[in-house]
Amino acid sequence: MQTEDAIKRAFLPYLKEFYRYRYEYRPESVHSELDNVSAGGLVADGMLSFRKDDGSPFVCTYEATSLDKAEEVKFSLNVVYFTWDCLAFGAVVAAVAYGAAFALRLPWLVGLQWAGNLGFVLGTGLIGFFTWYFTMRGWRKYRYIYAIEQFKRYFADEQWIALADDVFPAPTDPYLLELKSQCVYNGFGLVLIGHQGGVRVLATPSRLGMYGKDRRMVQWVTQRDWYRAVSGNVSTLARYGSAMPDEIGQAWNKLTRPVRYLFFDPIKKALWSAFTRPLGNADTAFDRYMTGQGVQKWVFALALLAIVPLGYRVLTVRADDVRDLVEHPDENPEDQYGYLYEGAPVRDPRGIPKQYPEPVNSPEPPAPVAVAPVAIPKPVEKVPEEIPTINLSGNEDEPQPATDPCAEYRGRQGWFIEDNAFVGKALADERAAALLRMGIPGSVLPKSCIGDGAGYIVLVGEVYAKESVAARQAAAFTRSMEQSGVFQGELVVRRLD
Repeated sequence: MQTEDAIKRAFLPYLKEFYRYRYEYRPESVHSELDNVSAGGLVADGMLSFRKDDGSPFVCTYEATSLDKAEEVKFSLNVVYFTWDCLAFGAVVAAVAYGAAFALRLPWLVGLQWAGNLGFVLGTGLIGFFTWYFTMRGWRKYRYIYAIEQFKRYFADEQWIALADDVFPAPTDPYLLELKSQCVYNGFGLVLIGHQGGVRVLATPSRLGMYGKDRRMVQWVTQRDWYRAVSGNVSTLARYGSAMPDEIGQAWNKLTRPVRYLFFDPIKKALWSAFTRPLGNADTAFDRYMTGQGVQKWVFALALLAIVPLGYRVLTVRADDVRDLVEHPDENPEDQYGYLYEGAPVRDPRGIPKQYPEPVNSPEPPAPVAVAPVAIPKPVEKVPEEIPTINLSGNEDEPQPATDPCAEYRGRQGWFIEDNAFVGKALADERAAALLRMGIPGSVLPKSCIGDGAGYIVLVGEVYAKESVAARQAAAFTRSMEQSGVFQGELVVRRLD
């Protein structure tokens, strides 16, 4: 198995030969360095710098990877990036769902109170979160490679990844194919180093200017720079060492260090392992560049900010204001269930009958027939003539019996049509007279005649022998009443025993 140091040294001569024919650099300006570290903690296993024929500087860095450090070049799930995408998508779904409910079902949201609204937002957010979690885990954008992400942190003219030929078992290994794909996409070079020191190029760095323009230059701390700074001024060492804390800082470190070591660090490690293990990512030293993207954080924050004013509006709406909301302004409010009483007349009505507005193009109701008033002459008082009569009954002082209103219906069987019910006879007579004026036969019958107790009912038509005939007549009378404008409620077909 090749070591990382052997790969570094085997690749450096190839680079010098490669760039000598590519850029025709000045041989005296060539400088190479191994194990370079930047001031920000970035690491480059090798660096080659020189001046081109036009005098401009050129810097090339490379990363050497052996079999024991194969995790540097194998992709894994970018947990932080993926989690922020899930959160952003869940927040957007929650904001859209809450906005739609606010526009369409505001009274329902008001009735949920603060706990229900919070549960609604969290529930829709979790639906969006897990939808993205289970459907987008295999997306290639979440494939994280440590070496590639480290190269993205700084700019160099060209960057290479040098692998031992035993890192990947076959040329068709999916990890090798993904590494090559990302190297080509980002403009990095990729080579394989054999056991005998041979170099096989899989991809060369791109010379297009579009790569690396959005990355900063890095200042490498090489051995030459180190010795030059130290020899010039001993005080320069202070810039590379940490300052000694004062007495208060030392006492604070003595108190907090065991707490961090024995309590917080184990909890943090356990929580991170529990979260990353289901995602298929192990707790390794190569996840330092897994950072959340700024766009996802902004989307998440803006979605929450969109929900806050809507939630405040819902929680501050009074119950009286909810009844004034017009959800469907084109509908008749009387069509809403419970607004007015609808149904057959009963003894104790709960409300007023529903009013059915007539359309503009409805036919004019038939005009009532005008009856010319008949002049009734004033009776002339006459002195009655005394005509002798013979009383055959023998009971002159006994009063004549009154007409029985139930006599016509007593003992009959069949079906009759009921229009309405009233407590007083005057209202019943007025309703029957209104029907008669429109040409609809109506009559008044005491409820006691059919065993319904006190009150009066208005009948339409006559007594029918069959229920089907009575139902057809009720439908015909209903149409006539609607055209005449005297319809007050559904006609009821009842049985007469």
